[in-house]
Amino acid sequence: MLPSTYLPSVNRLAPPSDPSLEERYGSLHIRLLYHFEHDFYHHTKSLHPGLKDMLALFMNVGFATPYLMDELLAYSAAHKSILGQQTSQLYLSEATRLQTRALTLYNSASPQISKDTCLPMFLFSSLLSQHVIYNVSSNVHNGLGPILDGLTNSTIIHRGLVAIAKASWPMFSEQVQQQLIRSCQRDYMPIPSSADSRGECEVLLSRLNATDMKPESIAVLRSAVENLQDRFDAICTDSSHAMWAAVQDWLVAIPAGYLELLNQRRPEALVVLSHFAVLLYRVAEQWFVGDLGIRLIRLINSHLGPAWEDWLEWPNRATMEQL
Repeated sequence: MLPSTYLPSVNRLAPPSDPSLEERYGSLHIRLLYHFEHDFYHHTKSLHPGLKDMLALFMNVGFATPYLMDELLAYSAAHKSILGQQTSQLYLSEATRLQTRALTLYNSASPQISKDTCLPMFLFSSLLSQHVIYNVSSNVHNGLGPILDGLTNSTIIHRGLVAIAKASWPMFSEQVQQQLIRSCQRDYMPIPSSADSRGECEVLLSRLNATDMKPESIAVLRSAVENLQDRFDAICTDSSHAMWAAVQDWLVAIPAGYLELLNQRRPEALVVLSHFAVLLYRVAEQWFVGDLGIRLIRLINSHLGPAWEDWLEWPNRATMEQL
């Protein structure tokens, strides 16, 4: 399977636009490049170890890889859109346009992983994995449906990132490997035994066991919940970096059957998602996440109604300060 098949088609990610691909960059894009290298760094350096060196790597590789440069600028425009209301829509529209163009270039190239392509492919998917979460977050006012579709799509991106990373790692130079290790340090400990678990999902597991769903559906939901509990248990710090790692890990690990139940809008699957939203709530200081977690919990509460209040008790309590 080609690595590019992990990435969404342009139409699935955003409405296509029709700019000529011969038109490349103008003064706006120079400003976005400056923002990525300077302002973005100052806004986010406290959350990301080794960020300065990573930004330089992104830019150096981007200058030689058009699809990466387009996504880099799209990512910068998305970040800039959250900084000022007067220009927010301008930058948001440009972020969508550039991301669409980046995906068009990537899908047209359909690159195979090799020593020459592995690094730009990895960097591209790294940016895209965060950018698609921002797309979900910025779409939160359009209701629950678009959020669920966006999160489902994001699992494809995150799984693609992991697949590309695993295949590419042996091909990276030692210098690049060390740079990535420094920037991806995780405040994680080995997953503890069940006796050491804090039990965030314990009540939910008990409720699932008592439902009248088909056994195979219960098994799928239990698998998703048990993995989510592992993510909670493995976090040994309140740092946003560790929380985001837990979010990514769960998006990669959830079974396909759970996504099917989620697409069917099964209440039990939505309750599981509300527990995951607590992780999103705890990583709100990541610019591309923002208030996605708390809004998702509110939307699920509204969608399910009073009949499911008991099932939603823990997510509501865990985010009580903002509900």
